[in-house]
Amino acid sequence: MTVKAELMNINTINLLIGLVVSLLLCFTCKAEDYRLGAGDEIQILVYEERDLSMTVWLDESGVFTYPYIGNIVAAKKTILELKAEIRSGLLAGVLVNPSINVAIIKYRNIYVGGSVNNPGGFPFRPGLSVGQAITLAGGLTEWGSASKVQILREGGSKSEPVSYSQAVRPGDTITVYEGMF
Repeated sequence: MTVKAELMNINTINLLIGLVVSLLLCFTCKAEDYRLGAGDEIQILVYEERDLSMTVWLDESGVFTYPYIGNIVAAKKTILELKAEIRSGLLAGVLVNPSINVAIIKYRNIYVGGSVNNPGGFPFRPGLSVGQAITLAGGLTEWGSASKVQILREGGSKSEPVSYSQAVRPGDTITVYEGMF
């Protein structure tokens, strides 16, 4: 097998893996609605263009540098919007018909604090509930109250009471308060 054929096989496999990851995310977390932010890790795959395929971790600015295009602001964009921007940039004199896939590899953390045994940041997983997040934080302390749990949504300014079954989103902060019951 020639080196060129081998690279084509690797690029094909990488593209297929990216497509499978994207499909899974669409079914579990509505990836088309998800807005990127600091702490997310994304993978960009350009078919048969190994130098243009990369994994990017978004810092607080939400900006990353992409070859031939320059700085791209990914923060607050959906995967589809980011994919369209990269494709448009590559169509502007770089590639004739680029085949691009963008997938979320790792979501930003959630945070659990208050009356839990191990407060801190934890990796978000699609389908995560408040109760599961509290379990990740080691469960309630002796004085922690299952009925006094609040969540502050990322970008929000006010905490709201939640139940154990409520879904958690990336960047959310869960606080468990003390209580007798």
